[in-house]
Amino acid sequence: MFSAYRYLSEYDRHKKLINDYFQIRGGSALQLKRDTSRDKFDYDVIRENHKFLWENDDDVPETWEARLAKKYYDKLFKEYCICDLTHYKYNKVALRWRIEKEVVIGKGQFECANKKCPMKNDLKSWEVNFGYDENGEKKNALVKIRLCPECSSKLNYHSKKREVKRKKSLKPFNTASDMISIPSSSNKNKKTTTIKVEQEGNELKIVNNNGEKKLKEQDATDIWKEKIVESVEKSREDEFEEYLADLFV
Repeated sequence: MFSAYRYLSEYDRHKKLINDYFQIRGGSALQLKRDTSRDKFDYDVIRENHKFLWENDDDVPETWEARLAKKYYDKLFKEYCICDLTHYKYNKVALRWRIEKEVVIGKGQFECANKKCPMKNDLKSWEVNFGYDENGEKKNALVKIRLCPECSSKLNYHSKKREVKRKKSLKPFNTASDMISIPSSSNKNKKTTTIKVEQEGNELKIVNNNGEKKLKEQDATDIWKEKIVESVEKSREDEFEEYLADLFV
C-alpha cells in the first residue's frame, strides 16, 4: 500500500502527506453546481472545534466535526511545540503550540523547535511539562520538543529532561531458534554443551552439539481439542499508525 513512499526520507514523506492533504482540502468539489454557502473546509471545522488538549482518550466528541478535529489535532498539532530559550539560565522556558505554517514546513519536527534556531541535524526529542490556561482553566500536558545539541544543552541546563527515543522492534517470542550454552559438570571433560531449541509446527525439538535429539510430540487427538485461532487483519487505521510512526519521534 505504501511501497511507493518507502524510498522517501522522513521529511520528503512529510511534504508528500502535507501536499496531499491540501490538495484534498481544496478538492474538485468546487466545480459542482450547487449551493456552497454553508460548506466548511476541514480546517474551518478544526479551528472551530479545536482544543489544545482533549480531556482524555475516553472523551469522545459527539459530532463528526469534533471527531475530525480531534483526529487531525492528534496527528499534527499535539505531538510537538515551539519554545523560546532566551532565559534558559533562569530556568524559564516559554512554550507555545505550533501554527499551521510551522506544521507544514516541519518547524519543531524536522527543524529545531527553538524559535530562533534553524538547525536541522542531530535533533533529539525531549518530553517537558507544559502548563497553560484554556478558557480560564489551568491545565498541564506532556509535550515533545525537538532540539539541536546546543539547544538541548540549554533546555537541560538546570535539570535533565526525559529523552524520547524511537521504540525498537522486539523479537517475536518462539519465532526463531534459541541457543543455550551449558558448561559440563565433569572436571575431566570441560567441553561446553550447546543446546538448540527449535519449534516446528506443533513439535518442540531439542538438539545438542552431539547430535542427540529429543522430540516432544503432541497427541493427534489434542489437535481437535484446541481452540480455533482466527487471524486478525490490520485495519486501515492501524496501517496508517504504523506507517506514520517514523514521522513522530
